Amino acid sequence: MKDKVNNGEQAGPRKAGSQDDFLSLQEIVGMILRHRRAIAVIVILVTAAAAAYFTLAPRQFKAEGFLRVIPPVTSIDEKVDQAAFETIIISHLQAIQAAFIAGETAQQLGAMPAWAGKPAIYPVDLQKKIKVIRPPKSYLITVEGACAKPDMALALVKVWIDTYLATIRKNNINIALCHVRALMKKSQSDLVENQAKVDHLVSRTGQIKSLVDLSRGIKDTELWRELSANTPPDKLNNLSKIHISDQEQSEDYLELKKALYEVDKDFAAAKAGTEFFRKVAEYLEQKTSPAAKQPSGAPPDPDAIDFAETLVNTTDIIQIGQPALKNTSGSAARNTLMVFFASLGAAALVAFLREWVKTIEM
Repeated sequence: MKDKVNNGEQAGPRKAGSQDDFLSLQEIVGMILRHRRAIAVIVILVTAAAAAYFTLAPRQFKAEGFLRVIPPVTSIDEKVDQAAFETIIISHLQAIQAAFIAGETAQQLGAMPAWAGKPAIYPVDLQKKIKVIRPPKSYLITVEGACAKPDMALALVKVWIDTYLATIRKNNINIALCHVRALMKKSQSDLVENQAKVDHLVSRTGQIKSLVDLSRGIKDTELWRELSANTPPDKLNNLSKIHISDQEQSEDYLELKKALYEVDKDFAAAKAGTEFFRKVAEYLEQKTSPAAKQPSGAPPDPDAIDFAETLVNTTDIIQIGQPALKNTSGSAARNTLMVFFASLGAAALVAFLREWVKTIEM
């Protein structure tokens, strides 16, 4: 009788709160398979609906463009500063997805013939169509755009990248202008300092004569011995009073002139540098505000223009090639397969939870 009771306890339902609450894999699978027909029906219906949706839905064409970030190199050992490199990449990733890029892109796309007669383009909608990716451990930034037409997808990616690069170049003008003004400030400080040195040295040289008068007596012993052999004493005394007058360059004056020459070179260099940076600043100011009038005076200096353009065009990110269409074949089958596994997993989970609740209620 006792054995029968034990066998009945083993065959009966599992009570909640017992030490055997943990289910084995075999028990879990058995609980799920009790609803295998319902699971199969649900999975087939959901997969069929997904296949129909992905097949009949308007096809989305994708285009992609690539940007390369140039790593900073130290001037000592020409090694890449990894910390600064990561900071630059993250900065570009954040900036290229900014709302102002989407706004300027929307304005340019709205003016293109391909978008003529279509609803207005809003920056928020463009941000949803653009995807910015950085492949792991790389210096590349990928910009992907999706549209219903291939030419629209290409235009979206191209205009987006061009807008970002143009924005960088525009910001470089202001950065270069600040840099040039700092150089001009230093050059003006050197000019004032050298001007003070020049004025001081010119004043000192004006106080010192360039030539020094000299008067020397004749001290040639052999000459006096020959003269005194046949010369009366009174005549010899007159000869001893003979002096030679002469002039020679002052050493102090020469030292001052050398110092003045060196300072004058520095003064000329500072003056030329100040004038050069002034022309560069005027050119950059003209680029920041094209409506402003050209400064009066001499025509623009070609060297100043070349220097300014070099500063403006210096960048740490460049475009690799031109945007191109991306192969999207098989996306409907891939998405349908993903829906199949997702629905299968969800249905199995619901079946298991239903059976598990029954064991708790018992």
